[in-house]
Amino acid sequence: MYIKSIVIDGFKSYGRRTEVQGFDPEFNAITGLNGTGKSNILDSICFVLGISNLVHVRATSLQDLVYKSGQAGITKATVTLIFDNSNPNQCPIGYETCREISITRQIVVGGKNKYLINGKSVQNKRVQDLFCSVQLNVNNPNFLIMQGRITKVLNMKPAEILSMIEEAAGTSMYEAKRDSALKLIEKKDAKLNELYAVIREEIEPKLEKLRKEREHYIEFQKVCRDIEYLTRLYVSYRYLQLCKGVEESERTIANLQSVIGESEQKIESNCATAQTLEQEAKELQERIDTEGGGVLGELEQQLAVESKKEATVAAERNTMKDSIGQEQRKLKNLQKSIRDDEQALAGKEVEMQRRGKSFQALKDACEADEQAFAKAQKRFEAVSAGLSTNEDGEAATLQDQLIAAKQKSAEATTAIKQSEMELKHSQQLLRDKQKNMNSSDAAYLEDKRKLTKVEGQIGQLERELQSTGYEEGSMETLAGRRQALQQEVRGLRSELDRRNAHRWELQYRDPEPGFDRRSVKGMVAKLVTVKDPKYAQALGTVAGGSLYSVITDTDTTSKKLLQKGQLQTRTTMIPLNKISGRKIDPSVARFAEELVGKENVTTALSCISYDPEVDQAMQFAFGHSFIVKNLEIANKITFHPRIKTRSVTLDGDVVDPGGTLSGGARAKGNAVLLDVAEINRIQAMLQEKEAELRDISAEVSKIEKTAHRFGQLKEQHDMLNYELNNLKQRLAQTSFQQTKEEIEELNKKIETLQKTIVEARETQTQCSAKVKDLQAKIADGKGHRERELKSAEEDLKRSKKKSEESRKNWKKHEQDFETLKLEIEELQKGIVTAKEQAVKLEEQITALQQRLVEVSGTTDEMTAAVTALKQQIKQHKEKMNSQSKELKAKYHQRDKLLKQNDELKLEIKKKENEITKVRNENKDGYDRISGMEQKYPWIPEDKEFFGVKNTRYDYNKEDPQEAGRKLKKLQDSKDKMSRNVNQKAMVLLEREEEQYKEVMRRKKVVEDDKKKIQAIITDLDEEKKKKLKVAWSEVDENFGSIFSTLLPGTQARLVPPDGVDFMKGLEVKVGFNGMWKESLTELSGGQRSLVALSLILAMLKYKPAPLYILDEVDAALDLSHTQNIGNMLKAHFTNSQFIIVSLKDGMFNNANVLFRTKFIDGMSGVTRTVNVANIKRAAADAASRGR
Repeated sequence: MYIKSIVIDGFKSYGRRTEVQGFDPEFNAITGLNGTGKSNILDSICFVLGISNLVHVRATSLQDLVYKSGQAGITKATVTLIFDNSNPNQCPIGYETCREISITRQIVVGGKNKYLINGKSVQNKRVQDLFCSVQLNVNNPNFLIMQGRITKVLNMKPAEILSMIEEAAGTSMYEAKRDSALKLIEKKDAKLNELYAVIREEIEPKLEKLRKEREHYIEFQKVCRDIEYLTRLYVSYRYLQLCKGVEESERTIANLQSVIGESEQKIESNCATAQTLEQEAKELQERIDTEGGGVLGELEQQLAVESKKEATVAAERNTMKDSIGQEQRKLKNLQKSIRDDEQALAGKEVEMQRRGKSFQALKDACEADEQAFAKAQKRFEAVSAGLSTNEDGEAATLQDQLIAAKQKSAEATTAIKQSEMELKHSQQLLRDKQKNMNSSDAAYLEDKRKLTKVEGQIGQLERELQSTGYEEGSMETLAGRRQALQQEVRGLRSELDRRNAHRWELQYRDPEPGFDRRSVKGMVAKLVTVKDPKYAQALGTVAGGSLYSVITDTDTTSKKLLQKGQLQTRTTMIPLNKISGRKIDPSVARFAEELVGKENVTTALSCISYDPEVDQAMQFAFGHSFIVKNLEIANKITFHPRIKTRSVTLDGDVVDPGGTLSGGARAKGNAVLLDVAEINRIQAMLQEKEAELRDISAEVSKIEKTAHRFGQLKEQHDMLNYELNNLKQRLAQTSFQQTKEEIEELNKKIETLQKTIVEARETQTQCSAKVKDLQAKIADGKGHRERELKSAEEDLKRSKKKSEESRKNWKKHEQDFETLKLEIEELQKGIVTAKEQAVKLEEQITALQQRLVEVSGTTDEMTAAVTALKQQIKQHKEKMNSQSKELKAKYHQRDKLLKQNDELKLEIKKKENEITKVRNENKDGYDRISGMEQKYPWIPEDKEFFGVKNTRYDYNKEDPQEAGRKLKKLQDSKDKMSRNVNQKAMVLLEREEEQYKEVMRRKKVVEDDKKKIQAIITDLDEEKKKKLKVAWSEVDENFGSIFSTLLPGTQARLVPPDGVDFMKGLEVKVGFNGMWKESLTELSGGQRSLVALSLILAMLKYKPAPLYILDEVDAALDLSHTQNIGNMLKAHFTNSQFIIVSLKDGMFNNANVLFRTKFIDGMSGVTRTVNVANIKRAAADAASRGR
């Protein structure tokens, strides 16, 4: 396999398509002037072979391989190698049938690599595999021999020469594989040790724990079976006792109902008799009233007069209360005004501080302008006195100023000379440094290339990070917010639990499948919003027990809930289709407001808001009452003939038109409706937080993958940044970089010196001009004095004007400052006056309250007089009643009958209560029986056997009471065991034991494999030693033969160092006519180069590649040696193709085909020359070898 032709298009200096045809299968040479592109042909071959280290092709990036880096309109580089594949001994694997192989590589500026084999696009790996199969691995290029490699071989140590033999023999790959296998064994050993620790510390203790849990579980099952047996025995006994108790209760109810019937008949008889006696007593009373009506009439008339007086005094008392209220409101407004003024005062004081700073700045400016004015006056006085002023404003004579200017000019001249001398020295030093820096450091360039590469990778990662659209920290922020919300939700739920919020929610089960829960509206208290918290106590009293009632849409829903909803508590239902609300007539409400004032009375219904859907239910609960300010107003409202409606005070006292009054101490704690309102608020907040938590959780799930991807990219970015900083640090520490920094420092110093010289020259020029000016002024003393005097006078006028303006501006702001100060003083005075008025109002309120106490005392006296008159009238009536014994007897008989009826009713009530109690107990019994039948489905099936001998329910064999005690103990044991028992222990143990066995089996397999691998490595090490010995022998023989061809009369060998086995290393020995040299340092430079070249070629001959490339390896050799290299290549490498770049005739005259490069119109070109004599000679040699 050899190269037939090369097609180059756009690669390096080959801007146009160039086809290099007619390569000789054996010996080809390329020559040409420097810079004409001869080495670029070799670079193009390496380019197609897939080279990854671009330094070998003198480039830093793939773009450098394109003609003029893509700047001349050519944006891609394409190279095609066409191989002759007719030799079956050198065919690449998989291409044995192809007579010719065409391989193309193409790069596009800013694009990707592209590989083609026989016109088909393939991956880079496929091309690498093809070339590696014929010993053409361009990234470990034994077939590519550069001049630098020869120098490297000369400096090799014995171990390094041995590694070349290993590479040639192919054992280095085995070494790498063996080292990799040993490292893998070490890792696996570490894993095995970890596995041993896990088995010993985790798996075996876990298995032991599961075995104990299995024993506990078996014991737990036994306890469960005993509980099942004792439960049936004990529950069946309780069931029988309940059934007997229910039957006994039914008999008791029947007896009590019989007694109640007899008592009711007796009551009806007594009522009829009492009515008759009542009628007779009324007739008798009318006769008595007619006789004694005169005195009674006078008393009643006097009572009317006193009642009227009492009402007048009460009205005055109410007026006093209203006056006190008005004065208290005035006091409250005044106190608010004081607070507002105090806030305004605080703001003004802050403004005062701010303006004080501004005022001070103006004052400072005024003082500065006054100082400038004083300075101008001083100058004017100095000029008037015959003096002048210098740059600092000091008075001095012109002669003194002239001396100072000359001195300054001399100093500038000295600075210029010193700076010029230092500048000259620095420039010379800079040239020396730049000269030393011309030879670039290879390590520095390599690090510089890596730096460029890493910076490019960082840029790519930053673009990828930006493309994710993820903002750094978003995930952490969302996670933190989610955690905070979870805590808030837990807190709100705890608060609801603390407030027993569940008691305001109806707990029920759907009475039927598909039940619409929207038909249950909720408890009245939950559906109401109190408009003003001060009405909450009164509204709770108005609604009473209705607050706990549940509103439903229809009575059908209510029945379903009561019958099948399994309600946990006794519940009252309000069906909207059956309930009829009642609310106070609007005209009555308006009259009540006119009677006592709108602020003192309102309807309960107007104090709440609710959904119009439940209007009828709210009218039923709240529509029948007034809410009033106090008990006095309640009495006025409730008992007025035109109103006659129940009233409730803000404190919860109730006045009923029937005459009942309830109330007393104010209820402790918050009103019920306020508690419910707070619960509603917390629940609304909880729903809001839960919704936000769901949204945030969804957002977290949504960006989780993006955040993970961002984290990976960020980690890569940080690692590359770390590498970038290391490269920069390493670059900064190289001698090249230090020289570069010294050059930069010198450039800065030169720039500073040049700037100093320019400034000094400007100073010198200015001083010279000033000297001339002062000399002219001295010469023209009188005219100069007049001009100076005029200038000083103008400066005096200007500074005086500016000083006056500054003072005027200061005075103006001083007036604003004083105004603000005056406003603060007025506010302070206003606050003091308002506080005095507040004190006076408090005194007036105290006086009114004292007057109210006096009026209240008078009212109490009037009330006492009215009460006394009423008592007199009562006594008079009683006296008249006592006058008739017959009337008294009738009333006595009537009262006796009524008392007997009350006793009978009380007895009936007791019996009814007893019946209710028995029925409740019975209901409880029925419920318990039903509950037991539901809880224990076996009761209906087995109840006929309860207590029957020779069955599982035979109470003679096992005492039920004792069974109950045993059952409780066993249940306690079960509860304790259930907390600790693992009911999955049986399954878990079986699974864990299977996994344990599998782990131990795998461990055994790994240990066996390790032993096998170690045995194979031992065998292969021995095989490697044998193979190396064979390779050493053959390479040693070739080495001597090639070296003697290159340098006749010499010998060369590879031998181990003294006293060392050849496996530790080999070194080169050279002899001249049998005299062996001690060291290669005794040889000339050319001879050493021939030694190194011979060793390299001997290595290559051991495993020859189909192609060899030599780039100016004869540069350090004279003409005779160059001629010998050509002869040697033709003699020893007849089965390989050589492509050699050389500038010496002795080398390329031995070539069969010579290619010459040239530079035309800025692009490289190639011409071909055939050496016919060499070809004929080669053919004759081949024929002789064939014979």
